[in-house]
Amino acid sequence: MAESKDDLYHHELKTLLKFSTLINSSLKIETVLDNAMNCAEEFINAEASTIYEKDEEKGDLFIRLARGEKKEPIKNIRVKLGEGIAGHVVKTGTPMVINDVKKEKRFSNRLDLLIGFKTRSLVCVPLFIRGKAMGAIQVLNKKSGENFNEQDIEILTSLSQLIAVAIENARLYERLEHDYELTNQDLKSARERLIRTERAAAMGQLVNSVAHEIRNPIMVIGGFARRLKTRFMHDPDAYNYTEIILGETARLERLVKQVGRLAEVQGADLKKGSITTVIDRILKAFKTTAEKQGVIIRLSVDKALPVIDLDESQIYTALSNIFENALESMINGGELSLTVKSLENHVIIEVTDTGTGIEDEEIATLYDPFVTSKKTGAGLGLTMVQQIVMNHCGEIKVSSRKNEGTDIEIRLPVN
Repeated sequence: MAESKDDLYHHELKTLLKFSTLINSSLKIETVLDNAMNCAEEFINAEASTIYEKDEEKGDLFIRLARGEKKEPIKNIRVKLGEGIAGHVVKTGTPMVINDVKKEKRFSNRLDLLIGFKTRSLVCVPLFIRGKAMGAIQVLNKKSGENFNEQDIEILTSLSQLIAVAIENARLYERLEHDYELTNQDLKSARERLIRTERAAAMGQLVNSVAHEIRNPIMVIGGFARRLKTRFMHDPDAYNYTEIILGETARLERLVKQVGRLAEVQGADLKKGSITTVIDRILKAFKTTAEKQGVIIRLSVDKALPVIDLDESQIYTALSNIFENALESMINGGELSLTVKSLENHVIIEVTDTGTGIEDEEIATLYDPFVTSKKTGAGLGLTMVQQIVMNHCGEIKVSSRKNEGTDIEIRLPVN
């Protein structure tokens, strides 16, 4: 019996949750990719799968991972950009579904002849890192003999975003091991930071998919509730119920917007610029709120700050979240200090407040999405801040003491 739309949605959500757990299980590229494609094959009920990765130096593709009964002989095969299905998908950045390879002129049976496999149909989607196609994932032949469909493309596209992040983080970890003589503790700390960032990115993509599904129902509920409210002007109980519904739908709408912003900061558009422009905007934006709360803003900015690569809108978003948190912790007044200086090929941004501070046990989960001690908000603020800092190849450090205040330092590289 065919699955209903709800059953398919729950199946897809369950697969994404399982997938996000699997890709966080290791930072070794082969393990991560094998886990990922095994999950994809199970969902789509495919016979085999392949991951192609672009060699930036040579400009062609190599097979990073091959799954199936006969996979070993093809690992050293290279494909020109534009050649075959995978080469075409990477070159154009557009997914392809082929349910009869005999009718597709771009299909090449070179790999089939090498290993004795018979490809009947396939789905191939690109892997993007910061808006650039850096590879492709491909699944072959439904075991049931059925055609691939739109749902298969959607799930593979969702998984491809997470796979790309996993590959990038695993590459970085391998470079750390290979290029630097780090202590075991250094490697452990680096691994934990990468896994935390990967988890945040995976969760951001996952929840963004869920948010997309609930956005329209929320708007419908809110619309009907507003109509009912006008009809129940003379019925206090019913009127109050509609007020509650409207309040909750408004809260969900804000949550959906926050999730959307988290998805938007997974990549950055870096351009040469000065941080002082962003600092001026931040001070203007929060001046009135600070004055109303009796918070004194103290500013110290070096006169000759170097030009750096930055996405001004993202840095503004990051500092806005930090300022909002600081002011929320000082509703009865205090001091908020902003220091910007140049030190050892870095621009250092330090924000210090005299607010309520953070509990020691909360420091470890500051960047985890949806973890918050606030009564309002989704707990995505510092998750976004960390992602933005990572986009700029920078570092963030938070230190705090309960009832004494919090200090946040962001280090952005000059080069």
